Amino acid sequence: MDRVRTDAGARPPRATIIDVAREAAVSPATVSRVLTGTKPVSADLEQRVRDAVNRLGYRPNPAAQGLLRGATHAVGVVVPDVGNPYFAEVLKGVTNAAEESDFRTLVADTGEKGGAEHDAALELSRWADGVVLCSPRMPQRELAKLAQAVPHLVCVNRVGRGGQVPAVVVDFEAGMAGICRHLRELGHRRVAYLRGPARAWSERARQRALRAASGPDFEVFQVPCGSSSVDGHRAADAALATGATAVMAFSDYVALGVLARFDELGVSVPRDVSLTGFDDIALSELLRPRLTTVRVSKQDLGRRAWELFASSGAIDGADETGRVVTASAELITRDSTAPPAGAITPLPKTAKA
Repeated sequence: MDRVRTDAGARPPRATIIDVAREAAVSPATVSRVLTGTKPVSADLEQRVRDAVNRLGYRPNPAAQGLLRGATHAVGVVVPDVGNPYFAEVLKGVTNAAEESDFRTLVADTGEKGGAEHDAALELSRWADGVVLCSPRMPQRELAKLAQAVPHLVCVNRVGRGGQVPAVVVDFEAGMAGICRHLRELGHRRVAYLRGPARAWSERARQRALRAASGPDFEVFQVPCGSSSVDGHRAADAALATGATAVMAFSDYVALGVLARFDELGVSVPRDVSLTGFDDIALSELLRPRLTTVRVSKQDLGRRAWELFASSGAIDGADETGRVVTASAELITRDSTAPPAGAITPLPKTAKA
């Protein structure tokens, strides 16, 4: 008689709820009721199901159970680019805080495609109790629509019109104003700014600071760029073509690309041109020269976003819809900025941009 051969290393098939029901001689619905506790069953039936679960080594799917109970103990996080150190740190802050409350974190990376954010958030909301949106680029109308579809929605670095979505934001306007003031005090009168994504709320905040700082004695030349180091590398030549003595990058990540391109061109920072970033990622202090930037506590942003999520009703039933928390931004001066070459006299420290 032929025998069926089995590989010693092969895993036995994973038991299903159907297997448990067959083993306990009950219906799959009864197994579900026992495991989720949604409806009471007799003590005898419950014991038969528990015994069958133990014999088969059945492990319930936590996501499926969560959907049946109406709570998954998971939070979704949508980020524009998980490879960007800024968003990686924000994500870490959310994840660490969520773990303290026994919540899992589900992540979607939209690849800086604003059109993908809405669908990504909706999909995550099917498997999580709510969603944290990091720096969403979507139009206001889409954000308002999403807030109605996702019960527990929190934004990082985006304030919706009317404040219908809880949010934690950085004071980007104050941070950019600090950079402008610093460069002006050093004596720079002609600077270039490498613009971030046009739909980014944080970019609009930066632009308000730039408009306030601009004047006859402080010209700001806008250079289209983006949010990645590749974008910074590509835009560096255009920044130099403006004749600026200082270049302000949208972020440290962008500044990394600028610095690499300047090195290829033989442009010395800060001897030939000063360079600033924004966000103070870990690499900023390890570069040579060390980067002047604006410090943002990114993991703290993530933790605060979690706290807003928890207080939005996702955990304790509280409702703080519309609450906005603002995090400070601190100018950090390092080696990448200096007075421009020439006879320009720096302004006194008390001067305002």
